[in-house]
Amino acid sequence: MIDDYLREIGEAGLDRTLDDLEADIWRRLAVRSQYREVARRRVSLQSLVMVIGLIGSIAGGINAARPAIAAHGRVVLTLGSDLAPSSLLLGHTP
Repeated sequence: MIDDYLREIGEAGLDRTLDDLEADIWRRLAVRSQYREVARRRVSLQSLVMVIGLIGSIAGGINAARPAIAAHGRVVLTLGSDLAPSSLLLGHTP
C-alpha cells in the first residue's frame, strides 16, 4: 500500500523546477533571521519597560507608605492600642 503511493508519487513527476531551490531556502532563512532579530529587540525593550515600571511602582509605594508609618509609629498592636486583640476580646470598642 505505501509502496504503491510512493510509486505513484515518483511517476507523477515534479510540478515545479528545482533550479532555484537552494536560493529560495537561503532567502527564506535570511528573512527569518531578520524577523528573529526584530523580535529579540522588541522583547528586550518590553522587558526594560517592565523593569522600569516595576521599580517605579515599588518606589512610589514606599514613598506613599512612609508618612503613614511615621504618623502611627512602627508598633501597631500594643496593649494600650484600641485595636489590640486583648482589648477587643475584653469588650473594649475603639
